[in-house]
Amino acid sequence: MYGGRVLGGSSALNTFVFIPPSKNLVEAWFALGNPSWSWPSFSASMSSAYSAHDTPWGPLGHGPLHVSFATEDTRWPTAWRETISSLGFPASMNPLSGEICGAHRDPETVHATEKLRSYAASAYLQPARSRGNLTVWTDTCVEKILFDRDSSSNSDPVAVGVQYVKGGGARGIVTARKEVILSGGAIHSPRVLELSGVGNPELLQRLGIDVVVDNAHVGENLQNHVYVALTAQVIPRDGFETLDALLQGDAAALAAAQDALARGRGPLTGVNTSGSAQMPLPFFSSSEAGKRQLDRLFSGSSGDGGGGGGQGQGEKEEVEKGPGKVMSAFIDAHEAFVRSVLASPTEASAFYSMFPGYMAFDVKGNVLPHPGDGLYVTFAVQLAHPLSRGSTHITTTTSLSSSSSSEANVQIDPRYLSHAADVEVLARHVQQLVQQVKMTEPLASLLVAGGKTSHSHEDLSDLEGAKDFVRKACMGAYHFAGTCSQMPRDMGGVVDNEGRVYGCRNLRVCDLSIVPIVPRCGTQATAYGLAEHVARMITSDLDAE
Repeated sequence: MYGGRVLGGSSALNTFVFIPPSKNLVEAWFALGNPSWSWPSFSASMSSAYSAHDTPWGPLGHGPLHVSFATEDTRWPTAWRETISSLGFPASMNPLSGEICGAHRDPETVHATEKLRSYAASAYLQPARSRGNLTVWTDTCVEKILFDRDSSSNSDPVAVGVQYVKGGGARGIVTARKEVILSGGAIHSPRVLELSGVGNPELLQRLGIDVVVDNAHVGENLQNHVYVALTAQVIPRDGFETLDALLQGDAAALAAAQDALARGRGPLTGVNTSGSAQMPLPFFSSSEAGKRQLDRLFSGSSGDGGGGGGQGQGEKEEVEKGPGKVMSAFIDAHEAFVRSVLASPTEASAFYSMFPGYMAFDVKGNVLPHPGDGLYVTFAVQLAHPLSRGSTHITTTTSLSSSSSSEANVQIDPRYLSHAADVEVLARHVQQLVQQVKMTEPLASLLVAGGKTSHSHEDLSDLEGAKDFVRKACMGAYHFAGTCSQMPRDMGGVVDNEGRVYGCRNLRVCDLSIVPIVPRCGTQATAYGLAEHVARMITSDLDAE
C-alpha cells in the first residue's frame, strides 16, 4: 500500500522519524532551476512546520507539529554514540539542523508529554475544523482534473475543478474558484494527472484518454531509498535489554510495556531505534583508490549494477530519445550531486540505525520468525541518494474507489539497483558497518563473537560478496519521490519553481512527487517543509491579486 488512506495520510501510519533534508540536498534542488528554494528560504519554511522544545540545543522550530526525542531507557544509545565517536565521527549533532554527519538521536513526531502521535490531522486539520471555508470528505476519491480548453486560441488549458467518486459509486464535480492543488503523493499525483490527460501522449492515447498536456516526464524519475537489515546476537547484560520478548508476543513483556506507557516511557512511546547515524564513506574521499573508483562508477564502465547495469553515455542517449524518460541534463546533474556527496568526508551517503531486537526480513519485506532463543540487535543500512530511477504509470482508466486497492490501476517499476553506483556504495556501507562499527568498542563487547546472524552464510569481507548480498537482500523503504519533478521542462520537469504544472494554468502539485532528488533520510520532514514552502507561495500569489 503506497499511501495512508486515513485522515492525515501516511503521517498517521509512519514510523515517526522526523529529519529535515540536508542543506546540501536543498542547494542541489535550488541549482536545478528553482530560485525560490534556497537553503535560507526553505529552512525558514521547515521551521514553520514543527516545534521541538526539550532539546540539547534549546527550543527549535515554531510550527504546529510536535517533535520530541524519546526517553533513553537503556544504555544502547550511549554505546552506539560512543562507538561512532571512536571511529572518528561526531556523535551529538543536531539532526534538525540540515548539516549533520555522524551519530544522533532520532527526532520523532510524538508529543513530548502526552506521548501521542503528532501528525497532519492533529497538528494541522484539527485546529482548522471550525473554519467556515473548510470541507473534508472521506470515502471519496478524485477521478480526474477537469480542464477548460478554448480550441479557438493558443492559450493553455485551465484547470477548473475535479471529478470525484464516493464509496457508494456516486460521482460529482467540484469547481475551483482559484486553483486546483494536487497532493496525492509520488504514486497518486502522476496517476491523477495521467487520468486527466496530462502525460505521455503515447500512453494516454493507447488508453483512450484525450491529451490535454503533452509531457512525457509525468510518472518518471521515481526514486526510493533501498536498505538492507543485518542482525547480531547480544550478550545478556544489565542495562542492555532488548525487545525480543515483546516481538515474540510474550505476555509479561507486553504488560511491562503497557505499564511503562502509563508513565510516559518504554517501547510503546516511540520508534525504538537505539542509535542512528548519517555516515560518509571515507574510502572515496581519503584514498587514491577510492577516487579512481569514483571515476569508474560514473564513467559508464563500472559493470553490471545488478538491476540492469551502470548508467553511462549509452543510456543517456536512450533516455533522451525514449518517450517519458528523464533527460540527459538531469542525469548529469543527479550524478554530479551524488558524486560530490561520495567525495566529501562530511556528507552522508548512507543512514545507519540500530534496533534492540531481531527484525530480519525476506526479499519481499516480510518479517521473518524470531529464532526463538537469544537476544539480538538489528542494524539497517539505507542508501542516502540512490541514482536508480524508475517510473509509475496508469495501466487502465478504471477509477479507484475507497474500497479498492490503492495501486489497482498503476504499474510501479522502481528499478532498484539499476545504477552500478548504488550497488557498490550500499555494499561498501554494509562492509563499513560489519567490519568497523560492529568491531569497535564499546559496541564490540556487547555482541557475541561468532554469534547467530541473519547473514552468517554471506561473505561480506569481499566486495563482490557484499554486492551479491545487497542484490539479494535490499528492500524499498516507501520513501517515494520525484515523479512530478520540479525543474525545467526540458530537463524532465513537470512543475515549475512554484509547483505549477507546465502546459496548463491553475493547477499546482504539492507533495513529494515534486522533489527532484530524494533526501537522504526519511521523507516525512521534507513533506511538511515542502508544504509550508508552497503554501507561502500560494498565499503570496493571492495577496498579489
